[in-house]
Amino acid sequence: MPSKITSRDAIYHDDIKENNTQKTDRVFEDVIVGPDLNSSRTPLDKKNYRHIIIKKNGLRVILISDTLAMSQHQYMHDDEYETDEEDNCVDENMDVFDEVDHDNEDNDDDSQSEEEHDGIRTAAAAMVVGAGSYHDPPQAQGMAHFLEHMLFMGTKKYPKENAYDSFLSRNGGNDNAYTELEYTLYHLEICQEKFFEALDMLSQFFIEPLLLDDAVERELNSIESEFQLSKNSDECRQQQVLCHTHKDMNGSKRQQSIGDHPFGKFSWGNLKSLKEVPKENGIDMMSELRKFFNQHYFAQNMRLVVIGAFSLDELERQVVNKFADIPSLPRVEIEDGPFQPQYTKAWEQKYCSSIVRNHGLPLSKDSLGSIYYIIPVKEKHTLTITWQIPPQWENWKSKPCDYISHLLGHEASGSLLSSLKEKSWVNTCYAGIGDGGHENASTHSLFSLTLILSDKGVLHWEDIVSEVYIYIGMLKDYCKSESGLPQWIYEELKATQEMSYRFEDEMMSVDLVEEIAESVAPHKNLPPEHVLDGESLIFNFDGNLIRELLDDYLQPQNARVDLMSSSFGRAADKTNEVLTPMDDAKVFPLSVGKPNIEPMFGTQFWSFKISLNVMKRWNDVAKAQQPPSGSSIKLPPKNPFVPSRFDLKATSPEDTHHPLLHASLKICLRVGKQKSWFPASVLTYDGTRNKVLLSYEDEEKKWHILDNKILASDALPYNFEGTLDNKTIKFKVVALAKEGDGAILKYGDNSDWHVEDGIHFPPIPPALPKSRLPLLVCNDKLLKIWHLHDLKFKRPTAELRLNIICAKANKTPVQRACADLFAVLCSDALTETCYMASICKLGNSITSTDVGFSLRVHGFDDKLLDLTESILSVFFSFRKNKNDLPDFIKPSRFDACLEIVRRKYGNTGMQSSSLCSDIRLRCIRPSIFSAQSKLDSLVNLRLEVFTHIIQDLLDEISIQMLHHGNIDRKSTQLAENVVRKASNGIKMIAKNKYPSQRVLVIPQQKIKPVIVPTIDTSEPNTAVEFYIQVGKDEVRHRVLIDLLVQLLYEPLYDQLRTKEQFGYHVSCGARWTNGVMGMCFNVVTSCKSAVSFRITL
Repeated sequence: MPSKITSRDAIYHDDIKENNTQKTDRVFEDVIVGPDLNSSRTPLDKKNYRHIIIKKNGLRVILISDTLAMSQHQYMHDDEYETDEEDNCVDENMDVFDEVDHDNEDNDDDSQSEEEHDGIRTAAAAMVVGAGSYHDPPQAQGMAHFLEHMLFMGTKKYPKENAYDSFLSRNGGNDNAYTELEYTLYHLEICQEKFFEALDMLSQFFIEPLLLDDAVERELNSIESEFQLSKNSDECRQQQVLCHTHKDMNGSKRQQSIGDHPFGKFSWGNLKSLKEVPKENGIDMMSELRKFFNQHYFAQNMRLVVIGAFSLDELERQVVNKFADIPSLPRVEIEDGPFQPQYTKAWEQKYCSSIVRNHGLPLSKDSLGSIYYIIPVKEKHTLTITWQIPPQWENWKSKPCDYISHLLGHEASGSLLSSLKEKSWVNTCYAGIGDGGHENASTHSLFSLTLILSDKGVLHWEDIVSEVYIYIGMLKDYCKSESGLPQWIYEELKATQEMSYRFEDEMMSVDLVEEIAESVAPHKNLPPEHVLDGESLIFNFDGNLIRELLDDYLQPQNARVDLMSSSFGRAADKTNEVLTPMDDAKVFPLSVGKPNIEPMFGTQFWSFKISLNVMKRWNDVAKAQQPPSGSSIKLPPKNPFVPSRFDLKATSPEDTHHPLLHASLKICLRVGKQKSWFPASVLTYDGTRNKVLLSYEDEEKKWHILDNKILASDALPYNFEGTLDNKTIKFKVVALAKEGDGAILKYGDNSDWHVEDGIHFPPIPPALPKSRLPLLVCNDKLLKIWHLHDLKFKRPTAELRLNIICAKANKTPVQRACADLFAVLCSDALTETCYMASICKLGNSITSTDVGFSLRVHGFDDKLLDLTESILSVFFSFRKNKNDLPDFIKPSRFDACLEIVRRKYGNTGMQSSSLCSDIRLRCIRPSIFSAQSKLDSLVNLRLEVFTHIIQDLLDEISIQMLHHGNIDRKSTQLAENVVRKASNGIKMIAKNKYPSQRVLVIPQQKIKPVIVPTIDTSEPNTAVEFYIQVGKDEVRHRVLIDLLVQLLYEPLYDQLRTKEQFGYHVSCGARWTNGVMGMCFNVVTSCKSAVSFRITL
């Protein structure tokens, strides 16, 4: 290590040493330090972590020192740590610097981080509070959500209502919060310089908020507006029906009272639950609000996560200083606290709320064993089987539900989905425990299987459920066999999770703190040493837990079935008070009557006990046994896409990685009899000769021998010093380049970057060298290929993008509709192959575009071309069959995919916001056809017409390809061969035959507004978009628009959303439309008119 480093460097390196030697319960003056987290981080994660408890109040905090951001932050603030060495150049032969110490080569913290997000890395924080909708008072449901809103309305220290939001916005930051069933999370993001000020403002939320009466009405209206945005969401409506009927199948026992299971509460909150109901019951809402805050918002019930460009010691000092005044325990006496008193402020402390102690599983016997027929808003058919099982947090090591959901939701040959698709009953399925609080709570877990049905499948819902239990019976049979469940399935699942975790992309700072905060929410009780990897990895296999879940819980009598289908009607059908039964009694009992109505969303549903005969049939097939003869159900095959190679492709000699590459240096050279410091930049590193090519201020370039032994993996400290040319020249690092970027043009001291307010602009890097830009390696009429070997992210992943341009694309609505159908049909035919690949983190997409089709394949590069070959083989196979489908696609799948596309068009624009955006685009892009016009064109579409249109589309094409990632030129050549082989024999088109992508110029005169009614008559919201067209895309336009958005966003939000109460959704942003820049203002409101918005704006 260097013989002399600055005080800042000493802090930096102490952190690294400290984090590799810290022991559990190491006690500082103000904190108790917990288990080392650095051992569980991913190999590519170079941040430093520390887990502490603040001794004064018991608040648990995870501190994250962003070492890469520290590098950025430090060279923007040299003056704080500058030494006097500039004026004292040493003699040529003086040993000015020791060699870098490589004795501790296995220390990950010494390695150079080799990836980051573009631009300056921000600081972020997230506070999670162990109080959510579960804790709402029965007569004020939505209270936790209401309090979340009210905390933003000012604190005693910062009383101005929008002080917090305004401060963050002025300093390039943002914030948000959300309420879950058992916790509420608040997070912020801001520039490093203002981080500690922002933390202080956040801390006051939990120390002394104002909770003023005059903000109540406005925030209640905001919550109502937020509810109205979700009111027509079928997913939200179905979830609320589940809550509404948890006690009995009709919801007649819906009224919540003290002692009822909190699962039945209305978690969103609205004016009815937070204003009308409390008023009817004589409840003072502000008194209840302050009581809720005093009961639940205390330090031991909170967890804080912070990340910044500061040492762990500095982060710790600031956090203790700002958050230690949060009361340790509730501000009022409570009878039944969530913590064990003997472990107060200790790592052994376990959270156990009164909810867990007083309540078991939420779904009653009356609610189970029933079928619920639900009327949706959209045209859709979904069948959901829900089993309630014990809470699964304590099974974090083995994750048995991951194993079961992996098999039940599998899509390869032999899977449940494959069997049901053969019968044309089901198109898609999803299995497992959801991420939300309703599905994964401390009182229970809900394991569900959701199947997207065809029209035909609705008629066979009982048979579909039978197939599900046949599959479960097969799994039980394996459990009871001598060999048990196949170990290789667990090993495969474990391996894919491990490789995904090992090479996961680095998150933005705010996403990272939010994710970790969710993991450490008090009710989860995740061991402190596993807060980074505990929810991501499987640590062991427990066949007994899997068998117990299958035998005891995944049974017909422990399940409820929800069938949501537009066959029963739709929410907008106001006259449909009494359902007209379908002809087939399998779908609906013959005697129906009026539907039940869920009171908050107004969802109509019917509920019936499943007949004893049907239950007996399901129980019989659910017994431990192999599937009956003739069934295609079996365990999945071994996955051919599991990667076995994770090595990185070698870089070219002229672009070898080195810590000094592209760094800015100060060089001490003799000029006459004097020595002076001169600026220089490292252009190239020659690994074979250990030389660096320097570019000086006068543009002279010169090679120098690097004396110091520096490995490519070394993390150099800021102000690193060394020597060149056998110690005749001394150098000092001024700025280290970000990995993947070009040379840093920072030669002067910090004074070069002073601005009036004392904030320093970062140095502006030069343009990237050609080796870091996509290289055009092929350019003919058929193929135009760009190749880019990634030298920035250093992961064994790659991406292949194909833009397939069709000469005859997008001419008519029916042509575009057939292109959409073709993309869906290809994806459907590839389901079994692509699902196997997706398990191994190999993703893909096929979509139609204005000019043809877009294909994307991305993930681990080892098997990427294998998947690409399979996709292209299916895609181009449609050229070979005149008036018919390829042999491997059954006609029944054509009908099923046609039904999917028709349903998609029919559901387009159901929300006012999406309809508004669609109309704006159609006003300026004449090549866009409306969903209705495409839907109309598919009426009576015959198979031979479809195949003729697709063959015509694929008759003349040109392909643009980008191959990027951990690939060399040989890899791109192999990719080219795959594409050429698949497209062999196709006619090539010239560029002048490419389809038009015009954008109309908006005339510079007064324009009449475009006003249209909502498609869904039950939609409660009005959406308004105000669009300003700027001009053709150029850097200046982009920068100015981004600057305007940054300046306008917070005052627009404060004026329209907070003060004038237009609605919950208020925003502005840049728009890029086929090379034309613009700016858009958006408002979605349920209480104001479009005219009001225009006048205000």
